[in-house]
Amino acid sequence: MLVDRFQTMSHHPDGSTAPALPETGFVELNAATLGLEHGRISFMEAGEGPETVVLLHGIGANSTGWRFVLPALASRARVIAWNAPGYWLSADFAADAPVATDYARVLVAMLDRLGIARTHLVGSSFGSLVAMVAAAEHSERVGRLALIGTSRGQRWKPQAERARMLAMRQASMAAGGMALARERWQNLVASGTSEIVAEWVRKTLAATHAKGMLHAARASDTADTIDFAPRITSPSLILVGSEDRVNPPEVSRILAGAIPGATMVVQEGVGHLPELEAPAATLAVLERHLF
Repeated sequence: MLVDRFQTMSHHPDGSTAPALPETGFVELNAATLGLEHGRISFMEAGEGPETVVLLHGIGANSTGWRFVLPALASRARVIAWNAPGYWLSADFAADAPVATDYARVLVAMLDRLGIARTHLVGSSFGSLVAMVAAAEHSERVGRLALIGTSRGQRWKPQAERARMLAMRQASMAAGGMALARERWQNLVASGTSEIVAEWVRKTLAATHAKGMLHAARASDTADTIDFAPRITSPSLILVGSEDRVNPPEVSRILAGAIPGATMVVQEGVGHLPELEAPAATLAVLERHLF
């Protein structure tokens, strides 16, 4: 049973604190042109200022995974944590197999609806894939780029491994988000992760919808961000935990070499979710890069 015991203030073992999460906001997009079941996209927002930062979550996550990053960056900029199609209260794609560029198109449409001409992007895992595609395909809309637990997608892997990964995703969601939270959280964090951090990870995973996650998994299966990396002109940071078992540091090294001028930072003793495992150190790196 997952119970939120941190409704008013979150206190992290590293000394970070975060207030209660903002209410969920909504915009309506053109569902027909974007291939969505309906037009609602949801997000959380805080802060104001001349700069904007959009946070893009991973395949088993949602806007709540940014509970430390969102309010901290909001002291410097307008910060929006989106919920990708099929996540939280956002409309899903109508097609069974959307591709990575479909997610980037929805992101740009959301920016248009919110009146944002240009933004910095911070993407975690699958969100880093979407961020790279958006930065390559819509370079005029993206300022700086920060990629966490960076994903290359799956297309570069042998077909048998790709099939195994899709089957694993499907099996992990067969019993719903609560089972996903119970059974998969340990794969995302470093060994010895504290129980309070583990509970935040489980709570985030528990909100995952099976259909939305499988759509994202299929988009990842057909993508290889190496295709987009050479066209990225945004100043780019790649941040990876030394104990990331989902997208290991070697994946980040390859992408850092493919994105012109990219810099790479390895966080020792951290797994796939630096934004939850080590928010103070992660925020320090992000703020230096973004501002």
